[in-house]
Amino acid sequence: MKNYIRLLCIVAVFFGAHIVHTNGYAKDDSRPNFIVIYVDDMDLKDIAAYGGRVLTPNLDALAASGARFNRYYATSPVCSPSRYSLFTGRYASRNKYLEGVTAADDVNFIQWNVHLEGEEPTLAHILSDAGYMTALVGKHHNSANQKHQIRVPMDADPKDPSIIRTMQRNHDFLTRMIADHMGFDEVINVYANNFHVLDIPKVMHQHNPEWIVSGALDFMRRHRANPFFMTVALTIPHGPDNIKSMVSDPCITPRGYLNAVPSVQEPRQSVFKRVKDAGLSRRLANLTWLDDSVGAIVQELEELGIREETMLVFASDHSDFGKMTAYEAGIRTACIVSWPKTIPKGRVIDALSSNLDWAPTFLAAAGIEVPNGYLIDGKNLLPLLKGEVASVRDNLFIEITYTRGVVNKDWKYIATRFPKRLQTVITAKNRHEFNQEGERMTQDPYAGEVQARYGVNKKYPGYYDDDQLYYLPNDPMEQKNLAVDASAHAVQIELQAALRAHQADKPHVFGEFGGGVR
Repeated sequence: MKNYIRLLCIVAVFFGAHIVHTNGYAKDDSRPNFIVIYVDDMDLKDIAAYGGRVLTPNLDALAASGARFNRYYATSPVCSPSRYSLFTGRYASRNKYLEGVTAADDVNFIQWNVHLEGEEPTLAHILSDAGYMTALVGKHHNSANQKHQIRVPMDADPKDPSIIRTMQRNHDFLTRMIADHMGFDEVINVYANNFHVLDIPKVMHQHNPEWIVSGALDFMRRHRANPFFMTVALTIPHGPDNIKSMVSDPCITPRGYLNAVPSVQEPRQSVFKRVKDAGLSRRLANLTWLDDSVGAIVQELEELGIREETMLVFASDHSDFGKMTAYEAGIRTACIVSWPKTIPKGRVIDALSSNLDWAPTFLAAAGIEVPNGYLIDGKNLLPLLKGEVASVRDNLFIEITYTRGVVNKDWKYIATRFPKRLQTVITAKNRHEFNQEGERMTQDPYAGEVQARYGVNKKYPGYYDDDQLYYLPNDPMEQKNLAVDASAHAVQIELQAALRAHQADKPHVFGEFGGGVR
């Protein structure tokens, strides 16, 4: 109740006279629907339309019906900050919760700590107040929600009545809390964090995209006559093992066992056969499984007769290979957009775009003005999607852990700057003993991380360099750091100036690049 009252106060302050009353709209409201299918840890190679050797016919058809982005970025490539930017249109460093937990540092540390706890209005708040029905279905990763759960032992029996009641209580409590914090009218069939953090028995650590899709289809059927905004956050291809989940009990959910298997997409066993018939490895079946989920949503739109008036965005929260770094293989990810009524078919867009951009794009498409006091860092992509302009920005700011960067058409500059409290600990001599998160890396395999997270230090030679510069057309995997190359010095100065301009209005200082505006 306390959070709910606080949220009402915040919304009133931010939206003031901009609130639009929903009963002013008829059921045949002609404004577009918005659906975002947000997947987890998906690389470009995981989609055939991006050149992957995989079976993804529904995603390929989606790309053929609309636009495929080639230079789409997650500005902070890890789950929580990526989703924050999607839901707000703002850079992760502006997050109010993050501002509080990192107040003691002079450099803002960005990781899984970017939460929406009812202290900030979101895109869902704006759309809901403008007459849209809004929903989040599936994974949520923007709450410090562990403290609200009743503990469930990993070895607990999931069919024990008391354990069932606890799982149901945890799920339903978190569903209500997330709705209050995020501004969604409905939160449906939710995974309120990664599996190992949820209070469910270990045997329940199984993906169930059919359960997520069933919630999405139900929402669409109930609100087909309303303009609606729905985020469908699938949990794959992120771990745990997707293939093991495919052969697990399809009635498993974090709320307990379902009474019946959701009949919303092709049966799981048929996926293995189709992948085998296509001459592909069984280990790639999870991508076809995900593709079937996308197909089920598109098919429902067509059956409901609202496909033409729905802008459907498919994107990944980040890629997997360079996750939690500013490298292309982490921040550059898949994005496909289809809106048959407006976007020309088969467009391939090479201009810079990002997850920041959907909030202003949706508001523009719905004819809704950004409320006074609501800050948006993203750009409206409608002119780009319609082919009216060649680009909407010259460069893009990247921020993750203690690194910041700028990428433009051809070049990328990355800087690592540790806070003052670490500068006396991490020196030029021992720099290779610390990852970009400022943590000392152990060589003891039983003590935790052996190297930098996700092994990125072994993938990128410049990982330990404070300043990095890459010419992307010749070096897409960022293997040759040109920061020490005299011939590229002018480019580095130019990109450092761009980084300084981006950093100027951010709430924390970043080395010599400034910031600290509150």
